[in-house]
Amino acid sequence: MHPSSPLHAASLQAHPGALAKPDPLVHRMVVWICGTILGLLAADVVIGLYNAGISPLKPSLYTVVVVAGCIGLSALSGIRFAPVSLLVLLLPAVRLFDAALLSRSVTTLQNQAGMDHLRIMLIILATLAVLSTTPGMNAVRWAAILAIFMTTGSEVAEMLGLAKFSSINGRFAGFNSHPNFPPVLLCEMLGITFALCRSFKLNCLLIAVSFVGVALTYGRSGFVVLALMCTVYILQNARRNLPFLLLMAAIAIPAAGVGFAILQSRTEQGVVKDKNTSDRLQAIYELDFEKLKSPERAQDLAHGWEGVMQKPLLGHGTGVSGVLYAPHNEYVSILLELGIPGLLLFVGTLGALVVRSFMTGGKAGYLLFAIIAYTPAGQGRIEMPHYYLALATAAFILWPQRFRIVVATPASPATP
Repeated sequence: MHPSSPLHAASLQAHPGALAKPDPLVHRMVVWICGTILGLLAADVVIGLYNAGISPLKPSLYTVVVVAGCIGLSALSGIRFAPVSLLVLLLPAVRLFDAALLSRSVTTLQNQAGMDHLRIMLIILATLAVLSTTPGMNAVRWAAILAIFMTTGSEVAEMLGLAKFSSINGRFAGFNSHPNFPPVLLCEMLGITFALCRSFKLNCLLIAVSFVGVALTYGRSGFVVLALMCTVYILQNARRNLPFLLLMAAIAIPAAGVGFAILQSRTEQGVVKDKNTSDRLQAIYELDFEKLKSPERAQDLAHGWEGVMQKPLLGHGTGVSGVLYAPHNEYVSILLELGIPGLLLFVGTLGALVVRSFMTGGKAGYLLFAIIAYTPAGQGRIEMPHYYLALATAAFILWPQRFRIVVATPASPATP
């Protein structure tokens, strides 16, 4: 006699064809609700409105509620485990452990650092949950488009005097509060749309909107990266869209002239001229690479490297970069906080994505370029939702395999 009690065994099944077709309504909810949530988080809309005194909604409360909503809707749609999620989670998990439990950094913002990294971890989990669903890529595509329009729109609103977001006078930052961040965000979101959106015309519209957003920050490195990225993309698709490009060139060239004239006028207030913004604009307009360099950043980088030499092995602890040091270099920033092991995690993650992209014929190439290009000239991106939205999207494009855990009940053999 065989035992009558069934045996339960957990098994991994590949995603394609493993599940019955979910309710299309749930799919649409994931795309539009979760996509909107991720877009607002990427563009720092709630934080920007709260810091500007426009909205009373606390970002911490908003994050908890919307993360729970994203994970809940994703669960209804059907979450499939993606092994590449572990690659995305590795570095932020180490940073959270270091900031919240080890607390090695000695700064005035030590307690806040743990909460900030916990918030980022929740956002990453929500992003991975959405990407692990069938309509996840559509949701991320909408999130990227929304983030582009929200970022540029908030900068335009600030330029028109409708709100004050920027921490630096004369430069407009929108919801991101610091003018160094919008160019990074806009390039990363464009990388997502280049990878997921087949419409060349829509991507050209997003390029135009992004150029407005980058120009309003007066960012030098941001303009160079965006121009290089978009030029290659347009040239790659020019042959199939030549009539449309000729029409766009006829519109864009005079529009760019008007835009630079407006930006130039913004550098002058009566007889007073803002030398910082005027020099930045001149460097962009003349493509003067000597002026595109920042001597202040070179000094900050040297100061940061001195900090690295003090504790090169394990660093000073998560949270010192941006408070005690401002190296404007992500590699040095991670060395300052986590030492050599942290740098190996960071470089290893990006390196794995680059190698996989080459092996798959350049998939997500523009997105990876946007992620990597700002690494030598910026810091703090690994604490931003838009960075992990871009990183997770690239990882899921390059490793699309997803699995679900199934509890199977084997049939009992017939009793003779």
